[in-house]
Amino acid sequence: MSDTGNHSAGKVSRRGVLVAGGAAAAVGLTSGPMPAAAAASRTTADVVVVGAGISGLTAARRLVQSGIGSVLVLEASDHVGGRAINMDVADGVITEAGGQYVGPGQDRVLALIDELGLKTFKTYIDGNHIYLRDGNQQTYTSGTIPPLGPDAIVDFTQMQERLEQMASTVPVDKPWTADNALTWDGMTFGGWIDSNSVSAEAKWLLTLGFTTIFGEDLHETSFLRSLQMIRASGGIEHMFTVTGGAQESRIVGGSELISRRMAENLGRRVVLDSPVTEIRQEDGGVVVTSERVEARCQRVIIAMTPADADRIAFTPELPIRRGVLQTKWRNGTMSKLFAVYDTPFWRDMGFSGQALTDIPIAPYVIDNSPPDGSLGILLTFIGTAGAGDGLKWNEAILSDRDARRGAFLNALTTLFGQQAAHPIDYLEKDWVDEPWINGCIATRAPGVTTRYTNAVSEPVGPIHWAGTETGDINGGYMDGAVRAAERAAREVRDAL
Repeated sequence: MSDTGNHSAGKVSRRGVLVAGGAAAAVGLTSGPMPAAAAASRTTADVVVVGAGISGLTAARRLVQSGIGSVLVLEASDHVGGRAINMDVADGVITEAGGQYVGPGQDRVLALIDELGLKTFKTYIDGNHIYLRDGNQQTYTSGTIPPLGPDAIVDFTQMQERLEQMASTVPVDKPWTADNALTWDGMTFGGWIDSNSVSAEAKWLLTLGFTTIFGEDLHETSFLRSLQMIRASGGIEHMFTVTGGAQESRIVGGSELISRRMAENLGRRVVLDSPVTEIRQEDGGVVVTSERVEARCQRVIIAMTPADADRIAFTPELPIRRGVLQTKWRNGTMSKLFAVYDTPFWRDMGFSGQALTDIPIAPYVIDNSPPDGSLGILLTFIGTAGAGDGLKWNEAILSDRDARRGAFLNALTTLFGQQAAHPIDYLEKDWVDEPWINGCIATRAPGVTTRYTNAVSEPVGPIHWAGTETGDINGGYMDGAVRAAERAAREVRDAL
């Protein structure tokens, strides 16, 4: 995750994202800032895609492949990638600022990676994992569950089994039709865990796992939506696991390469630095107005979270269900912290780099080093608010970058020894500070799924919706973004 404002550290990689100049030439623009008095250049296209993340670019790619060559992609930022971008660490070395993992069952993103000629490598997980709770540090070598106490193992197992059973009753494509949908959507996931756990340790571990995956306080997350995601993502074991699970692999060169490669292929069809301000339906078409381009088209695909799409003015106004959904939607508040070292020294000590702890600044740590191990990178995740039992970040840490850095390095020193106290660099990314993306991961608050049902993905006339939040399978993952894009592209292709 890249840094902005007071959280700045590390430079978001822009290498290879040079499509703005070509796109500008296509519509008679320059690639630099447009003078305040200048009017947006006018153009036409069959389809305009709003957003140049993985979902928007995949939709554009699929449309072009299907023979619809007049496609224009408008991106508010100065780079492509959306919530899957890289940060420069050193010459030729990056780390992933946002979405980064792929694994078995994520067939559509894996197929896209292969189609683009990209490669994956296994997340480093060899050696001893660390489990630290209540001052007691232990190691373990395999399995999803750390060395819990006997009561905690029983309690964790019973909660996992009950969650899996309830999830099996939730239709992935229409979760609001589940028999207990209204009850479950009126609850939070955190509230369910609080009420159904008998072991403080099991409660803490389950909360830690899902808070890291969802990027949000479980006490603000719909229980129904959580059950749907458990079923749609392959189950709890798959969601939590590295080897054989959702965190099994990373992309060589970073996840931003997926978008960059597609943008390079699309060439002059992509326009950067061009936030869309209005989408207006008129007789005979749709007019999309952005900072650099005013485009008349037949269909629009909006590949943004509902909360981010609420920045756009629509004429006529959106149907009430979709409009209110956008105002109710909120994105998650998770941030990433990285400590960079000359070498992944923990590997020589027999450690995998993975740790589960009750240290607030470092609840989950994992090795995020490059595939050749030329540098060592340790990654952790923190939120901007309390996230339930044992997962609370105080105001001093949240408000002060130096305090975060010091606390993180102290935690890593506790886990991996004195060598961890001396990184060559420290980087962080706070997605809440991103100018055009308000939060990296999006879940759903209680009541949203049953009140607004399919409004997240149902087309509104000529306007279609993409983005990982609209995906039924693997929603929230990069695979969900690809699936949503391919569904939206099919809708548009059929309509045209």
